[in-house]
Amino acid sequence: MEPKASFVDAMRAQPENLAIARDTVLRDLAAADLEPWGADDSVAVLAMGASLNSAHTLVAALAAAGRPATAFVASDVADGLAVVRADRTIVVSESGRSPEPLAAARTLTSGTSVGISNFPEQPIKDTVDAVLGLGGFPDSPVYTSGFTATILAYALLLDSVGALDAADEATRIPSRAEEALGGYAAIAETIGRVLADATTIDVVGRGGSLTAASELSLMVREGLRTPSTAFETFQYLHGPMEVLSSDDALVVFGDGRELSIPSSVLDAGVRVVLVTSASPDSVPGAGHDNLTIVPLPAGLGIFERAVVETVIGQLAIAAAIQHKPYPLEDFLYHQDDTKLPVR
Repeated sequence: MEPKASFVDAMRAQPENLAIARDTVLRDLAAADLEPWGADDSVAVLAMGASLNSAHTLVAALAAAGRPATAFVASDVADGLAVVRADRTIVVSESGRSPEPLAAARTLTSGTSVGISNFPEQPIKDTVDAVLGLGGFPDSPVYTSGFTATILAYALLLDSVGALDAADEATRIPSRAEEALGGYAAIAETIGRVLADATTIDVVGRGGSLTAASELSLMVREGLRTPSTAFETFQYLHGPMEVLSSDDALVVFGDGRELSIPSSVLDAGVRVVLVTSASPDSVPGAGHDNLTIVPLPAGLGIFERAVVETVIGQLAIAAAIQHKPYPLEDFLYHQDDTKLPVR
């Protein structure tokens, strides 16, 4: 069976696990000897759940470099609701046993494919041209280490094939996670109280920050059992925010249009958390009792920032669960078809 850890233990082990993942991915990349990717090569990511959330960072990083990339819901591809015709495909499954990404990979008729998994010996290896392992470390049922390690693997993969210069970022990610675990522990207690008291929680971000926004929303649903949805920043402005009330919370990641979103809802009693590298002086609602600003270091690369933002969300979940009458790790509903049998 796959080794499991508690949420807090797996969260705290991330610096060590990320270092393991870096070494393991580099080893597997050397063994795979992948050919360089062309400047115009299109990239597709096939994944489900948390793994799909991680793909926003990869897509945003490639887009910033002018490279075409799309993340697909793997079940859509497997069932013919979406068609992939990419030059390069990345299949992501932390367990290596998620049936939808594996079925989607079998529909591919062109290009080359690379898998990313914490357990590369599982069925994922039969569906891709090469698979990159993360190290087989214990992870929590609400994914922590495996999620951030996948982001690290993206950076190393894209650097290895010449798509992006991301090796330095990948080297820094374990220490960035360690700094975030220590540096944001105190403010996470405040965020946790906000999340625990909310009836519903909206989470907003765009580009690489949509990774942390989407993953925090999923952790809220899985761990806190609270209704939550993630939105791309500008999409959020086109109607979804109209349901907010003083019973709800809003978490926003970003440095652009995200800065002015809080000011429109703070006086309505909505508790808002803004995670940003922008100066508080540039935030219209700064100083409002209902606004908590979480400052990010300036100059983070896109993969580093995604990991730091994700760790902040993890810390907030760990703090919020202390105010709930149930454990974080126990899921209420179990589905028998979301994983293939362990080899």
